[in-house]
Amino acid sequence: MVADTPKRAGRPAAVDQDAMIEAATELADEAGLEAVTFRALADRLGVSAMAVHRASGGIDALRHRLIARVVDEAVAALDWTDPDWRPRLEMFALGLRDLLMRHPLVLEAHRRASLDTPDADDVAHRIVASLRDAGLDEEEAVYAYAAVHDFVTGHVAIRLGRGDDELDEIPASRRTASVFDLHHDPERRFRIGLDLLLDGIAQRVAGGRA
Repeated sequence: MVADTPKRAGRPAAVDQDAMIEAATELADEAGLEAVTFRALADRLGVSAMAVHRASGGIDALRHRLIARVVDEAVAALDWTDPDWRPRLEMFALGLRDLLMRHPLVLEAHRRASLDTPDADDVAHRIVASLRDAGLDEEEAVYAYAAVHDFVTGHVAIRLGRGDDELDEIPASRRTASVFDLHHDPERRFRIGLDLLLDGIAQRVAGGRA
């Protein structure tokens, strides 16, 4: 009688889709989108690189999926109850700021190309429609949306690139020469800047109604 040969322990062949996207998101946030590779995911998930390849549909498709997932989750949290343009635009700005700070991978992807997700497009169209309803023409509404979008992405890019403690790390003589020496609160910088931008849009809206 021949004894059964024990099976060799190996990596599980199946890859859970949610776990794969979660792991890919963590990798991208930690080290950038280029860090999302079959080998890196395999090591993190405890599976073979071929199993990740089969489950992902390709690395480009996987990166697109993880971007779409984090963007769509952020969009789903937005509350469109208030019909006025200003609360909507402020909600968009705060939501985008929080998304980019929480997931730097989205900012990295956006540097390469526009975010290709239906939900992101829907947000832009909602904001522009609100601005048009307020009295701006199509071009003004689009560029008003773009101005807020660009303000937020620029603000986050600087914060992520330099860090919030930038002035604390330079010599005192250089710090006192900066206009930001006494005003270096990132949150205040963002909120006051956003208010000034929205006030400018409000003046254009009021002028269009006059």
